[in-house]
Amino acid sequence: MKEWRLLNLAEIPWQRTQSIYHALALIQDKLSTPNTLIINWPNKPFVCIGLHQIVELVIETNYLEKKNIPFLRRSCGGGSVYLDQDQVFYQIICKEKDHPKSLEEFYKFFLTPVIKTYQFFNIPAQYTPINDIVANGRKISGNGAVSFEDSKVLVGNFIFSFPSKMMSKILKVPNEKFRDKIAKSLEERMGSFSLFLENVPKKEEVVEKFIEFFEEEINVRLTEGTLLHEEIEKIEEIENSYAQKDWIYYVEKEGKELFQQKIKSDTYFTYAERKFEGGLLQLFIHFDQKKLEDITISGDFSINPPFILHKLEEEICGLSVDETTLPASIKQIFNSLEIDLPGITPEQFALLIIEKYNALRK
Repeated sequence: MKEWRLLNLAEIPWQRTQSIYHALALIQDKLSTPNTLIINWPNKPFVCIGLHQIVELVIETNYLEKKNIPFLRRSCGGGSVYLDQDQVFYQIICKEKDHPKSLEEFYKFFLTPVIKTYQFFNIPAQYTPINDIVANGRKISGNGAVSFEDSKVLVGNFIFSFPSKMMSKILKVPNEKFRDKIAKSLEERMGSFSLFLENVPKKEEVVEKFIEFFEEEINVRLTEGTLLHEEIEKIEEIENSYAQKDWIYYVEKEGKELFQQKIKSDTYFTYAERKFEGGLLQLFIHFDQKKLEDITISGDFSINPPFILHKLEEEICGLSVDETTLPASIKQIFNSLEIDLPGITPEQFALLIIEKYNALRK
């Protein structure tokens, strides 16, 4: 049975709930630290956007500023979320050789103790590909994954009470008429301990059972540990980088046109999006004479390697929008860059581009 480190930190500064797993994974090899399970929750509410999202398209920054609610970009994919003290985060850091190879298998394996914990408290939790846990059709845990160096990270949460009204206020909407609809949709789709149970367990009770099931299901022994001095320094370095403009606006490109506009014959600036099994894919495209002149990729998907988007965009630029060759070209690029984009195939990616181009030319 392998030994893992347990960092049961309880309440910590809100930024640290996101910087800690990023930092520890980055230097796991260098320090030869053991695989680690981190448990924590934030000391104040904040908004967290996914690595591949564009700030101004997904959250209401003016509202957040007015309400003095901070936000940051995390280092893994997924969508925008409002996080507060009514959630407990689990963060798993393990070496590549110690986990299933495919991202879907990775999720399914490490989410088993989460499911067992919910079930212990009489909530009918079950795994739904690729990275969700649901009960009676309601999502009760949001999860993401990312790789750093030779380490892989899974992050997720136990939801004690879900703030659907607040979520509807922080999310970007086309107009205010949609906000009530979003709140209603969130209330119908999201679940929590308080929704399913009259007597909600304490955080400490849930954490205790989770640790027990983690040891049983993952077949490891957890030993209480502490952060090393070098880890604390790395955490502080990451937190400083998270505050920088280059990180906050990581996806955006200077001067990028984010609207649909025909400039001249067969030249367009346009936008396309589609919800796939693996998440929402958003493309900002410049077509010029049946060529992909420029492209920006964003959305709430998960992708590995995590910081590969700009390289992928570079490789796609210049390709011909041809129904025969584009799917094969994008598939070849995915293979050469060793991209894992679960729930979105290269063919689906290419088809979205082709359909948008054909629609513009009608």
